[in-house]
Amino acid sequence: MNDTMQLELVYEDHDILVVNKQANLPTVPLKTDSQDKLTLLGLVARAFPEVLDVQGANTWEGGVVHRLDTATSGLVVIARTKEAYASLQAIQKADLFIKEYQALSQSYKPTLLPGFPPYPYEDPFFCKGKEVSIGSLFRRYGDHRKEVRPVLADSPRHLLDKTTGTWYLTKVWYSGEVGESHQFTCRLSSGFRHQVRTHLAWSGWPIDGDIMYEGIEAENLALNAVAVEFPHPVTTNPMEIRI
Repeated sequence: MNDTMQLELVYEDHDILVVNKQANLPTVPLKTDSQDKLTLLGLVARAFPEVLDVQGANTWEGGVVHRLDTATSGLVVIARTKEAYASLQAIQKADLFIKEYQALSQSYKPTLLPGFPPYPYEDPFFCKGKEVSIGSLFRRYGDHRKEVRPVLADSPRHLLDKTTGTWYLTKVWYSGEVGESHQFTCRLSSGFRHQVRTHLAWSGWPIDGDIMYEGIEAENLALNAVAVEFPHPVTTNPMEIRI
């Protein structure tokens, strides 16, 4: 195991944990992974073994409520009990579980990747402080379906049939400059794999380090989950946790 990866606990109570995942650490193992593969769940289970007993949607994912891409860093919520997990799943289905990300993109690149429909929204250069909503369905794409592509309501039927039928919305606003890059804040409730990465690339602002979606080369993917907001699964008190 790679001992350079450390557990960073941000919040803890009897029902849930919120941890800050480092970049390039898988959130959960794959079904076929060996037990020796290092994951965030494995790190958490060393200190809180009860999270493995929750056995949520997939038994090997323990109490992990939502996943981040391996390359993405930031906050992940993990249930410590089956009751808390079930409640958080219901909260997510009601669109009451909000995730906020910060992303960096060095330059505007209005090019369409293969399989992308034309970008249908307003001027993609976001004015500072002005919120823009980017919405689409999604389909898996490419070798081993590792990528995703936006699908619109007026897309061809054969593409619509490849989606889950769920419309995913990313609220984005430009929040300033960091070094040579532009910073964007993104908020969403329901989420799909690579949603923020794909929506930003589609708008012409691929994330730095996101080679898959034509971002510039960088040491790490410049995408960080900086906040989660949700009613507590047991007390129902509003929770807002930030890093």
